[in-house]
Amino acid sequence: MKTILAILVLAFSSRQAAAQYSYSASLTGNVSVYAIQSLTFTGGSVIPSFNSLDDYINGVVANNYVSVGVKSNVSWTLSVQAESAFFTPSSQSGSTNMPCSVLSVKQSGSNNYIPLSTNSQTIKTGNKGGLNNAGNSFGLDLRYNPGFMYKGDIYNLGLIYTLTHQ
Repeated sequence: MKTILAILVLAFSSRQAAAQYSYSASLTGNVSVYAIQSLTFTGGSVIPSFNSLDDYINGVVANNYVSVGVKSNVSWTLSVQAESAFFTPSSQSGSTNMPCSVLSVKQSGSNNYIPLSTNSQTIKTGNKGGLNNAGNSFGLDLRYNPGFMYKGDIYNLGLIYTLTHQ
């Protein structure tokens, strides 16, 4: 009987000894995830030509002038504005008074062109996601319509595209 009691005492005390070396702790961590956006353009190098009288009457359209890709972890807005109020002629014989509004932009597939100005104008809004997210990859069409008021030349105008979160 003493032997059984001694074995039980030893077995119980060895379990307590093993439990003394077991520790547990918890750790909490924080991860900071910031709003991030990426805007890419592909194309945009085509310069439309005015080759006929009809081109001067109706303007010239560059369909899918540029392909746009947006990656964002927040809902977004894409805006555009002209860098200056007037086009810059490449030569001194060109017109210096051709307004930026002779250039209009729209999302490919939509109906309404937006005449450019030096004020930022919304082209498109979208939801968070990558390029495969519906609406985050799209084309832009440009329409040039100077009419008959400006001298023949090659004209330049900078465009500023701005991607912001909603």
